[in-house]
Amino acid sequence: MAQAPDSEPARPGAPRYSRKQAPERKRLLIEASVACLAEGGIAGFIVERICKKAGISKGLISHHFDGKEDLLAQTYEAMTANLDALSADQLSRKDIAPREALRVFVESNFDPSVFDRSQLKAWLAVWGETTRNPKLAAIHKERYVLYHARLVRLIGAVAGEDGRQVDPELLATVLVSLIDGLWLEWCLDEHLLPRERALSAIYHVLEPQLGPLQA
Repeated sequence: MAQAPDSEPARPGAPRYSRKQAPERKRLLIEASVACLAEGGIAGFIVERICKKAGISKGLISHHFDGKEDLLAQTYEAMTANLDALSADQLSRKDIAPREALRVFVESNFDPSVFDRSQLKAWLAVWGETTRNPKLAAIHKERYVLYHARLVRLIGAVAGEDGRQVDPELLATVLVSLIDGLWLEWCLDEHLLPRERALSAIYHVLEPQLGPLQA
């Protein structure tokens, strides 16, 4: 693919866009996509609106994405990567104990950068579109499988510490469903479910099965 120019030639009366390097342009377009999803759902995912919010000429978008569907897919991939990154550094520590690892992973789902109404509205918009968009559905399925498998390993490690009889597969499924449900409740009314209460609900389910987990 040919290298895109930093900006298109200015036309009389056209908006002026600052020069940006390719990686920065792509990042800004994805961030603007998330913002548009949060503001207007999938109906607000309009290329013209995204480019205006990003401060990037519409003519440059094809240098980074193979159309609107690809932009949406890469936006979803970026959202999941950002969520994974919240716990990646701590989980990679060689000295992390199983209980701490599970706690870190669970609480990353309620980090203020994620457990934010605008962010969660963007997630819900994408999830709703997976029923109609095969590419998004494939990304969602892959993410769920990896996410669930990681939880199974973390739960199994905690249960194995003191020989608890737990079904890690089932408990992981319950936990994923609970997290998704808490995200939805937060979107509907953030005042009814502060972050601390959401975490309390998680531990209320986990601790009878696995023992104390909270720091």
